[in-house]
Amino acid sequence: GGGLCIAGLWLLTALSLGWASDDGQAFIEVVRVAGYTGLFALVVLASPTGSARSWLIGLAIGLVVVAALALGSRLEPALPGGDHEIESFLASARGRLSYPIGYWNALGATMALGTVLLTWLGARAETRRGRALAIGALPAVLLTLHLTVSRGGIGAAAVGLAVLLALGPARVRLAGGLALALAGGAALVGLTELRSPLTDSPGTAVAEFGGDEILLATLIICPLVGLARYTSDRPLARLAFPGAATRILLVVLAFLALAGAAAADPVSRFEEFKSVPPPGANVETHLESGSGSGRYQFWSAALDAFVHEPITGIGAGAYEAWWNQHGSIGRVLRDAHSLFFEMLGELGVIGLLLIASFLGLAVMYGWRRRAGGSPAGVTEVALALLAAGAFSAAIDWTWELPAAFGPVVLAVALLTGPATLRRAPVAGPAGGADGTAPGATAPGRSFGWGVATLLAGWVAVWTAGVLFLTEVKLDESRSAVDRGDLAGGAQDATDASTLQPWAAEPRLQLSLVEERAGNLPAARDAIGEAIDRAPDDWSLWYVAARIEGKVGDDVAAVEAYLRAQSLNPRASVFGGDERRREITGQGRRPQGGSPGRGSADGTEP
Repeated sequence: GGGLCIAGLWLLTALSLGWASDDGQAFIEVVRVAGYTGLFALVVLASPTGSARSWLIGLAIGLVVVAALALGSRLEPALPGGDHEIESFLASARGRLSYPIGYWNALGATMALGTVLLTWLGARAETRRGRALAIGALPAVLLTLHLTVSRGGIGAAAVGLAVLLALGPARVRLAGGLALALAGGAALVGLTELRSPLTDSPGTAVAEFGGDEILLATLIICPLVGLARYTSDRPLARLAFPGAATRILLVVLAFLALAGAAAADPVSRFEEFKSVPPPGANVETHLESGSGSGRYQFWSAALDAFVHEPITGIGAGAYEAWWNQHGSIGRVLRDAHSLFFEMLGELGVIGLLLIASFLGLAVMYGWRRRAGGSPAGVTEVALALLAAGAFSAAIDWTWELPAAFGPVVLAVALLTGPATLRRAPVAGPAGGADGTAPGATAPGRSFGWGVATLLAGWVAVWTAGVLFLTEVKLDESRSAVDRGDLAGGAQDATDASTLQPWAAEPRLQLSLVEERAGNLPAARDAIGEAIDRAPDDWSLWYVAARIEGKVGDDVAAVEAYLRAQSLNPRASVFGGDERRREITGQGRRPQGGSPGRGSADGTEP
């Protein structure tokens, strides 16, 4: 069922090429969903019965490595990495740990998943040493999460841990190991807060000295926490609460949570959520802020798109153009910062039902298998991972980042595939009545699914290859232009347009190269072909206005300029009649440049 849902979403995304406003952006979405479909199929088909533990341990190790790379890049600037690139074009990113994923909220989301996995391993690892190592690594993961300054990441960790503790089993061991790790993590966070240059001015000499101190503290505290977990292993194993007491405690905690929510004045909190902080808001107070950083406006625009086209949506990848024209605040934006709102706006109610069914069926399967008793709590932790990942995707654009959403797809595949089933002993040499072992798939059916998966895999590889080669050619074109090789740049842009004849970006690049070379008729033709493929992209019309002005067609130049302005009325490049005359050739004509596609995101999640 889950496979059919994600494959159906892939098909719907591909079909939306027929009504999306930008076929190139829609194709990128096709490649993304194809990747997730392939990951799901790989995990399901490559997982023997009862193999979920191996997948989860591997994922946990990978996330610890990510935490080590991220933490090392902040504490020791001499190590590879750093966040200088994102800070150079997005001021609000300064001080927030983003490496190696490139976005602080995505790194926070992955650290939330790592927190859930290590907490589970701290109680359910097969050896005492493994349980100690898991809890010993957790303070470093928690420090990494703190340095991202990601409210969404902290919220996802809270959701995942709540689900893990609620479902159990071994709640006492889970809670005991988590308490030790939280104590160690709190110590590291407190020491880091005393060294403010690590977040205020990373990369400076003062910050580097503070980083050495925190690194030393981490190397001391993490082993101490692991040692504490090792020595407390037997007492935690013997400690247990009666089932009735546990249920009463959960009810009390739920009551306290509801009381706290009521005392927080939800009406005023909602008003604060709708507010938009000014660009460059204080990072230090960000964790205490209740502002949605524009999410209310982003989600409202997605809902407006849904109302406009409720069944099929406006098309995959079309949210950016919709936001430019209909958004309510002046933010450069590509995504709706919510998987579910973006699906609703871009692919309508059908797309939302497909992604909701993909996740919901995993919950249903997991609940059933949990009732049957899953080994070592693997079903429970997979459900916790799904809850944490779905929370992150609901409030941010982690769907677009495989490093953050890939583990969610993995969890769905484990819950719906054979990996979370119990291994059953084979009754005899022949196994079941059809000659297969219990839980295995009959040869004919397995062959059919294998052929279907192979074909889907080839399609996914082809689409990803086309996208990759196109980007390579576009990069080569830009590099050639920077070297002054305009002929080579034009040829590379032409090659890119051959690879993706439906995309606008290669033709935009060709137009810019021809414009710089002084071949205005060719530039005019190329930008016209780009507009045909993405008629709602304001930047294409803006470039067209400039080229028409250079050609001398003032009427066409003004029309193109006004069209660009109508598609993005809040863009800062539109500065009234004087600016219009300058761009269209009715005044001083600029010699180059274009507004770009605005891939940077000015929000402060």
